[in-house]
Amino acid sequence: MKTVHLVRHGETEQNALKVWQGHTNTPLNSNGLQQAKLLSIRLKGRNLKIFSSDLSRAVETASFLSKNIIQRESLREINVGDFTGRSVKDTYTSNNDIFQSLKEDNFEFPNGEKVKEFKKRVKNEIEYIFDNTEEDSESIVFTHGFFIGTVIGLTLGFNNYPFPIGNIENTSISTIVKRETVTQVNKFNDSIHLTMENIDYPAKIKNTALTFIRHGQTDSNLGGIWQGHIDNPLNETGVTEARLLNNLFRDYDLNISSPYKRAHQTLSLIVNDDIQTSNELTEMNLGKWEGLTTTEILEKYQEQFIEALFLNHKSKYGIDGESIYEAGARVEKLINKFENNKILMASHGGTIKSAVTKLIQSPESNAASAFTIPNNLGVSCLVPKDNKYFLWSYNVGKIGYENISYNK
Repeated sequence: MKTVHLVRHGETEQNALKVWQGHTNTPLNSNGLQQAKLLSIRLKGRNLKIFSSDLSRAVETASFLSKNIIQRESLREINVGDFTGRSVKDTYTSNNDIFQSLKEDNFEFPNGEKVKEFKKRVKNEIEYIFDNTEEDSESIVFTHGFFIGTVIGLTLGFNNYPFPIGNIENTSISTIVKRETVTQVNKFNDSIHLTMENIDYPAKIKNTALTFIRHGQTDSNLGGIWQGHIDNPLNETGVTEARLLNNLFRDYDLNISSPYKRAHQTLSLIVNDDIQTSNELTEMNLGKWEGLTTTEILEKYQEQFIEALFLNHKSKYGIDGESIYEAGARVEKLINKFENNKILMASHGGTIKSAVTKLIQSPESNAASAFTIPNNLGVSCLVPKDNKYFLWSYNVGKIGYENISYNK
């Protein structure tokens, strides 16, 4: 497996003013410099191959981590042409004609870049990055918001803008992983190095939001055992790590947990308010895979494993268990009972992946493989708007692909 982390550059004055930058060579402002420093502290000690857009705001952000940077013009932001220096709100955000042409894939920034050509550039560049990343190693790419959003949207299977994802924060980390021909989103929009308050920042700035948190570590997780409906408690590490999150998740209308010990115990350690339980938040029924390690599953059920996890979201886990589609549908049914509420939910890796996939309406072609299973205590936030859900963050927490059960 190959891992590529995508990082948006630190803040510039143009970001603060909310004006287009495109290909202009803007530097970081004082806040951006501090953001880059905090990011480098978080990433310190990781063995990363570093790529960067050749624009100064990206190179400057990368330079806090290392001076050994591979600069590439192809990693630049989209060329916004005559929009450069103009207000994003005035030129773009409320422009229905632009949104329609984005949906039809024929928008071209005035004297700038065609979005169709930009998408092609993004696809080619990500393919280049993966080709130049060694197996079982990590690369990091310092680039721009529109570029990262396009990578994430395309990886999730969406072809036409606008994609159902939220605004990408300065110096946030988004991660994609690749196994042979399958590419998945592992992390999106993680900026907790700036402040731990960002662990669920959409819920802090939006009137309604859905926040999922996967339970803490169990002994089955540590042993690489698929537990599904096995009702395990947290182990010592799970308890300790969950306690560190106490009082970070505030101002929710509802706290709902899976009834299983590992989820309910996690939420009890994190919040000090009343907790409801719902069977709709239980882990997926893993059928014949219950209690097996990944190695054992692959020895007995390799074809079915690949089919259910990567190819067909309606294929049942464990032959006679539950599919991603079915698990997502039951969580959606639960959420529909609580419209216009801010909800914090403690659940399980497979169920959270299934719910997020269903709620953002991932295309069927990618619905099985769009996301990896989130890590223990990974936090994912969605925001409703215009009868749709937008993904604002996914698997915020530990960096990289550290799902022990899956890798075993």
